[in-house]
Amino acid sequence: MGLEKQGAKPKGLTGTIIGKMMNRLHTGRYVKYFLKNIPSENSSILDIGCGGGKFLHFLNSLNNGYKLYGLDHSEKMIALAGKVNQREIEKGLVEIKQGSVMELPFANNSLDMVTAFETVQFWPDSLKSFIEVKRVVKPGGKFIIFNYYPKEGTKWWNFAKIKDDKQYKKLLEESGFSSTHCNLQNEKGWIIIESVK
Repeated sequence: MGLEKQGAKPKGLTGTIIGKMMNRLHTGRYVKYFLKNIPSENSSILDIGCGGGKFLHFLNSLNNGYKLYGLDHSEKMIALAGKVNQREIEKGLVEIKQGSVMELPFANNSLDMVTAFETVQFWPDSLKSFIEVKRVVKPGGKFIIFNYYPKEGTKWWNFAKIKDDKQYKKLLEESGFSSTHCNLQNEKGWIIIESVK
């Protein structure tokens, strides 16, 4: 199985190794952002494509009374996220669910924030997925996306479904989000998208 497929749905020993690598290498990028943009106390937050669950572990460490959910469609990632957050799960602070972004197991207008880190490129239908995210976010709630910002002509450009900030904005507006702000970090090859319902 190629790395792109493993990234989409990690399986087997390789999948477990990839999940642990993501926990070590990627979480720091998100932590820096959220330490500057700490969600309100007692927020309900869903991380779609939660992988190994390290980001949920970080959010819980802020002790702000969050109710945290992780969703992934990989059994390997669900198992790893469960281990990383075992104490929090036992205390009822974190729930890890297996499922699809196309059919989120949450009620309408039930979440204050939804996050997606390096995962939207794997979603089968961007527009339908964004509409489904909008369904579960409360009015005034946020949808935060972190993703690589591909350079034209590279392998990542060919792989990425959403090529630039204009496409993100168009899709999110069509999905029903009221406002979208894109923060390009070209020198780092990243884009951060903040959408409000």
